Amino acid sequence: MRNLNFPGNKTLRILLIPGTVFICFLIIEIGYRLLDPFPYFSGDTINRTQHGNLSQHDPILGWKGVPGGKTQLVTKNARVSLEHNKNGYRDIEHDLSTKKPAIVFLGDSFTWGHEIEFEEMFVNLLREKMPSYEIFNLSHRGYGTDQEFILFKNWNYDGAIKLVILIFFENDLSDNNLDINYMKPKPRYIIHDNKLSLTGVPVPKIQKWDDNYQSQNKNVSLTHKLKSIALKSHFLHDIYFRYRIFKYLKKMNWEIPDNKVEDQSITYRILEELNKSVVARGAKLIVFFIPSKREIENIGNYSPYQNKVIEFCEEIGITCIDLAPDFKQTWRRAYYRYEGGHWNSYGNQIAAESIYNYLTTNPVLKIELNLMEGE
Repeated sequence: MRNLNFPGNKTLRILLIPGTVFICFLIIEIGYRLLDPFPYFSGDTINRTQHGNLSQHDPILGWKGVPGGKTQLVTKNARVSLEHNKNGYRDIEHDLSTKKPAIVFLGDSFTWGHEIEFEEMFVNLLREKMPSYEIFNLSHRGYGTDQEFILFKNWNYDGAIKLVILIFFENDLSDNNLDINYMKPKPRYIIHDNKLSLTGVPVPKIQKWDDNYQSQNKNVSLTHKLKSIALKSHFLHDIYFRYRIFKYLKKMNWEIPDNKVEDQSITYRILEELNKSVVARGAKLIVFFIPSKREIENIGNYSPYQNKVIEFCEEIGITCIDLAPDFKQTWRRAYYRYEGGHWNSYGNQIAAESIYNYLTTNPVLKIELNLMEGE
């Protein structure tokens, strides 16, 4: 019988342990990068300023996109290249002489494509699926329904508009009640003599619009550098993230407070007036609701905000669709982990498929859309 107790075998057994651990770590790391990527962006590289970059002051809207603006946005979730067309929208350059019927998207950062590349945006995925239509993306980050309504009313377009699609998110309910949002003054609607009245215009220009917000290299400690190196691992970054969530929940006594109930009467009236404006231009308004990340991932006590707004839409006569059922069917992560709760590229794919399926299978819209395709 062979003697397996000589020193070389003991050394081999000792080396097998770290080798096995490393191989397991490598397999897990590859799995993360393929199925659930979680890149790390350190604080000294983040550049997400709300003033400058691709936004500029506007006396009517509060802010709007910079025409032809181009920059790189870095958040805790992603690094993306951003570029606006000549009209200041994150959209293609349109041929205004086209005879195609127009579909117009109104929305905030979800529709604008915050934290995702241009080709990953759900509006652009829809554009590829619907080449018979001239699809306009008039969204901008930080907008509430009030600013989207103002923008549409003042949007100069002489072509035929068939559909206006409003992408609605839960923070619109609070945004519509603010005159300052994301550190920027904005217009605000109030109800006066039972009529919707616009206040705060012209919107004042604050000093921050003129300040230089270029990213600056910062001196960082050795500890910070080592942490940044370790967290380049998507697996270790996820463990670190979950640890911080654990600490937060423990501090909050394992309870996440529900969202504050906002005054919803303003939103009701804005939706009512937006619908009138859309119909006056010969188009139909459709509202799609973005489900909250808390709803999809079952985080804490949460009552879907959509329920009340759906009641509004039904009372006004606006067609509305909740995207939540389609997002609940997937096992893959559709939202970024960090702040903002925006969709990742996969979430944009789900939204594009859901909106496309509704537009092409709805009994009423399907007939209208087919007629438009034949025009």
